[in-house]
Amino acid sequence: MPTSSVAALPMPVGADPEAQLFETASTLYLAGCPEARLTTFEDNGVEFLFDANPAFDRTVLAIGRPRAPIAPRDVQYQRLHPLADGAVRRFDRGHFLPYTGGGGFGPNLFPQDTALNRGWSKEGREYRAFERRAIAAGSESSMFSYPTYIDGTTTPGFIQLGLISRTIRETQIFRNRYDEAALLGDDRLTAELRGATDQQIGGLGEETVGVFLRRELGFEIITMGDAGMERTDGRQDLDIVAMLDGTLIAYEVKTTYTSRRAGKRSKAGNLSRPRLRRTLSGSRQASQPYAADRLTNTIDTGGDYEGVDVQVVVVDFELMALQFFDVDDCGRRVTAAGPVLPCRDAAEEALQIILDYRGHL
Repeated sequence: MPTSSVAALPMPVGADPEAQLFETASTLYLAGCPEARLTTFEDNGVEFLFDANPAFDRTVLAIGRPRAPIAPRDVQYQRLHPLADGAVRRFDRGHFLPYTGGGGFGPNLFPQDTALNRGWSKEGREYRAFERRAIAAGSESSMFSYPTYIDGTTTPGFIQLGLISRTIRETQIFRNRYDEAALLGDDRLTAELRGATDQQIGGLGEETVGVFLRRELGFEIITMGDAGMERTDGRQDLDIVAMLDGTLIAYEVKTTYTSRRAGKRSKAGNLSRPRLRRTLSGSRQASQPYAADRLTNTIDTGGDYEGVDVQVVVVDFELMALQFFDVDDCGRRVTAAGPVLPCRDAAEEALQIILDYRGHL
């Protein structure tokens, strides 16, 4: 959930909730943008409060009653709608009120964070679930979308969705921007995690373990998987290969944040035991054959090669903790190799490394 400093529309009470929403949205918007030229109109069955000042030209509030689309999706028109300039993350042409709930184009379109729009992130899954609940509520209910702008662009920092019916009164705020100006005092790591795709979370997990091995345990990192990052010291399919006191150890990293396993411990107090997949060659992840296949560019795996130590590291970003697990040679038996350890500091440093490299997680 975004910072409490985001100005949210209070849920209306009384006989005319839509009029109350328009009045409150106008007051809040004019307080932050006194030069606005607010106007109201209806488009495709949706009521809009709109800033017609050419300097802004943006929707302030959209209210509609969910229903089936009345026209096919105009893909060509949607492609021509401008996206965010200078964005550090990918943006889609999103809908204030969902197309599948009768929302149209024109004033109903805005630059929307791709992971939020497509349900690729934790916050995105919640956003899509809210839209589905609104559509399921039907035309007897009202849905509203209230963007919070933090600058003069048409890209909202946040989107507040609301659903009002005789039996439902629900609202939630979602983050749409992750640049520095949009943090508004929120913790950067928490915000980035909620907006991250599974691939980005996995990459952050690997980078977190790399930082932890170097800083906390004194390891020398020999190679790391790329995780979307440029490496100067080699790439390979093993997540991390590191050395301590002349001993080479290979690490597979399993990161959890959005799954049901996240945030949970076993009765013994351990993190959720990692699941090791079987590869196309028949070997399991973290097994000795698996490691040998992926170490050929690092060490000589022929002749006198007797294998290397392999461990799996579980990173749980819900608990901000990690734990090392030993794996038998076949990759079948996994046992805790030590206690659960805090990893927030390592995760924050890892995030900064990634942000410094490419500007986004």
